[in-house]
Amino acid sequence: MEEATLEFKDLENMLEHIKSVLTSVGLNNLRVKFPADVTNITVRGSYVYISVSQDYEERGTKRRIDLSMISGKPAFARMGRQLALKSSSDLKGKKWLFEGTLSFYKPRASFSIWIDTIAPIGESDITARRREIYLALKAQNALRIEEHDLGELPPIKRIAVVSSSTAAGLGDFFSNLSVDYPYKPVVHLYESYMQGNRTVPGVLSALKKITSCPVKYDVVVLTRGGGSASDLMYFDSLDLGIAISDFNKNYCPVLSAIGHERDFTIPDFVAWKRFDTPTAVARGISEQVTEYVSSLGEFADLFDEEINWLFQRAWSETDPERLAIMSDRIEDNLNRTEHFFEDGIRVLSGTILHKIVKAVNELGSFNPSRYLLSIERAMNEISAVTDGLINRAETAIQRSLHHSESQLDYEGLRNRLDRHLMNVNGQVELLDNGILRLFDDTISEAGNELDNLFNELTLHGGYAASLLFGGVVLKKADRIINSVSIVSPGDKVDCIFKDGEAKATIDEVKSEV
Repeated sequence: MEEATLEFKDLENMLEHIKSVLTSVGLNNLRVKFPADVTNITVRGSYVYISVSQDYEERGTKRRIDLSMISGKPAFARMGRQLALKSSSDLKGKKWLFEGTLSFYKPRASFSIWIDTIAPIGESDITARRREIYLALKAQNALRIEEHDLGELPPIKRIAVVSSSTAAGLGDFFSNLSVDYPYKPVVHLYESYMQGNRTVPGVLSALKKITSCPVKYDVVVLTRGGGSASDLMYFDSLDLGIAISDFNKNYCPVLSAIGHERDFTIPDFVAWKRFDTPTAVARGISEQVTEYVSSLGEFADLFDEEINWLFQRAWSETDPERLAIMSDRIEDNLNRTEHFFEDGIRVLSGTILHKIVKAVNELGSFNPSRYLLSIERAMNEISAVTDGLINRAETAIQRSLHHSESQLDYEGLRNRLDRHLMNVNGQVELLDNGILRLFDDTISEAGNELDNLFNELTLHGGYAASLLFGGVVLKKADRIINSVSIVSPGDKVDCIFKDGEAKATIDEVKSEV
């Protein structure tokens, strides 16, 4: 059977057809990974060309495969830093593990392999490089110094996940985040390359976006599934370790969940907490939220019991029988206060009368200054007794009111209490007015007594009345001189004062008549 022949109008159409066929079967942009010996490194323009070779035997003849692979200069520089290469020539003469994408190059009608990952063969070099970065982080105090538990954090409500949307680990994370609505955390994905030389720039960019986002996240989860040592080695970066350590301190905790239980990368040593797998970190977050929800339920039960207890106590405090008892007690207190006022008024009245009697008795000595001093002292004592009585009454009333208010806060009883207070205030006001009237009466009576005494003295006491007011009585022999006609110049007279006597001679006599 004759094979079909495809006919094209030109070379370009033929190559476009070949490219479309390769794409349809998945050969174009196919990810490949293989070991090879590096024979040469060439830099031309913006690209680095890596030549590799391998000997093989075909039909008894030894042959050699020579292949040139391509990498962009920035990507190659990142891989060189990851591998701690001093120069590109360090690749030559050694076998390396390469990973990249197969691409059909139409201008040359050939395949090209774009390399994005270079790793040493075996884990010894990878482990040594990781240890070197670990020691550098330790020198900068960037390592995690204590193991944490998610229970130390507030309930996790917002999560930022740094991962690739196609990573198998991301699916494991979402499928194991088993928290029911409405407590299920909000999860935002910040995409990043999780393999090859673009891993570190991608993660650093994602962390920067998280810090600039207006959403305040509770944790950041850095996760991807398992892989070989060469796949995970690109997480071993000093810059990434420092960035994660600073992020823990300045923003929020970073949780690492990279690979499987046996896999360790630099983020595992600087993250706030390391989890073995993406599944483990999702379950840990779920348990933390579930425990908080359970504790909320317990607090709700306790709060409900407390509210019920308060209502029961309020009911018991406002029971009608109890209110009646409280009302009787308040009424008794007010009655005792009234009796207290009555007793105080009787004592005060007796004290005032005593002071008045004492003052009247003092008048018999005819000593005005002593009389006035006694009156002033009596008034001061009356005022002090009155103030003390009022203060004691106010204290008793306030103490009774405070006790009553602390025992009951009920509207009806409060209204009755207000009425009692109004009555007490009225009684206090009557007491104040009574005391003022008593003071006025006392002063008025004392004044009347003084006036009566003055009139009596001036009416019956003769010349002695003038002595009360600082005067002098003149006598010639035993006769009181009450007119200038009785004396003549040269007469000897006796001068009688309130507190003594003196003798004088009349020098001149003048009459107004």
